[in-house]
Amino acid sequence: AEIKHGRVAMAGFLGFVVQSTPLVSGEHFIQPYKGYVAGVTPQEQWDNIPLVGKLQILTFVGMLESYGEGAGSPAGYVHYTKGGQPGYYPPIKGQGLGQIPLNLYDPFDILPEQSPAEKERGLFAEVNNGRLAMIGLFSLLAESAVPGSNPQYKILGVTIPEYTGKLMTFDPSLDDPFIAQFGYVLGVCAILQQLSIKRAATK
Repeated sequence: AEIKHGRVAMAGFLGFVVQSTPLVSGEHFIQPYKGYVAGVTPQEQWDNIPLVGKLQILTFVGMLESYGEGAGSPAGYVHYTKGGQPGYYPPIKGQGLGQIPLNLYDPFDILPEQSPAEKERGLFAEVNNGRLAMIGLFSLLAESAVPGSNPQYKILGVTIPEYTGKLMTFDPSLDDPFIAQFGYVLGVCAILQQLSIKRAATK
């Protein structure tokens, strides 16, 4: 679990930094999504994404998580609770009826093969980097919610834009007709995910 949390935190920290740059938060010739507003904070960017877009993101991440937990029974996959390798994500290239052309790790097959010792050192470094990223991400979020709560930013002369909304939440109206219909789909997906995970864990 810590490996996954660290990977999410690393992606979140880098995402926060990148989304704070004018290249991403500035004006675009083609708007990234309907209702896009330039010059806002990363949290406000999330708030401005339409509900359908948020659901697409959550569904996509859920599909990746399900596959990583053994959904679909990838060839050679052994769940980490059954003696499998912690942090291992099975190859995803060719899945989804052949619609996925690249793997998540080394998508272009250019990295050299690593020995078991090198993989162990790499995983150790990844865990440490993930821990640091978790601290870094929460410091960014805390500073944006309570300016001055992280004095290191003042010492370094770094200004984190204040955010007064709800931090990175997904809080749709339950009265929304789209949510009422999509809820059934999410429920079925959640059941199928748990069944797939249990089936993979018992192999």
